[in-house]
Amino acid sequence: MTQNRTLYRGKVTLVGFGPGDPDLLTIKGERALQEADVVYYDDLTNASYLNTISAEKIYVGKRSGHHHSEQDEINILMLKSALDGNNVVRLKGGDPMIFAHGGEEVEFLRSNGIEVDVIPGVSTAFAAVASLKIPLTKRRVASSVSFVNGHSSTPITPNTDTIVYYMGASRLAEISKALIESGRRPDTPVTLVHNVSLKDETIFKTTIKDLPGNYPTPLIVIVGEVCRE
Repeated sequence: MTQNRTLYRGKVTLVGFGPGDPDLLTIKGERALQEADVVYYDDLTNASYLNTISAEKIYVGKRSGHHHSEQDEINILMLKSALDGNNVVRLKGGDPMIFAHGGEEVEFLRSNGIEVDVIPGVSTAFAAVASLKIPLTKRRVASSVSFVNGHSSTPITPNTDTIVYYMGASRLAEISKALIESGRRPDTPVTLVHNVSLKDETIFKTTIKDLPGNYPTPLIVIVGEVCRE
């Protein structure tokens, strides 16, 4: 007997896809995707992997300056789909709860009576340092690390040994200036990584004082002595 989905509410699962390499997707995340009726996905999702999913797939990417869907619109799409009785997956690059609006989505859906699960993903920073064999913390070198939204007009410079800036490609000059003004040595090493985990992953080495420049996006910026060769 076919079940009428309109008689019950579906649920939403936020799944972290990681930085782009499908091999970094967790087993639990893959299971959720294979069981989904509808998948809302963003830019960092691997196109070839999407073809292995039988669910309806809807693109809702939000790259800087090129938003296909605004966050409020995405929230409404997920809500309506769940209210129709669908098993919904919101597939997000990296980890759903690190610079990915995951908290906003959870709050919105719960406030509208929708059950929500979150499955973590490999954050871009973790994939980058694993690829480069650079530890974010290292005995006698770095005992603290901060993750910062680098897209802010006024860059934050936490007092930690290592700083990782997400989405900072357009603010490198401001980040460099803020770091130096906060007391960081201008010759502190910096590593920048484009397209983490993908075949065209590209690594750039510089220092805080020489940080300003034109680099491809998406870009992650790692600042600290852990980057010194």
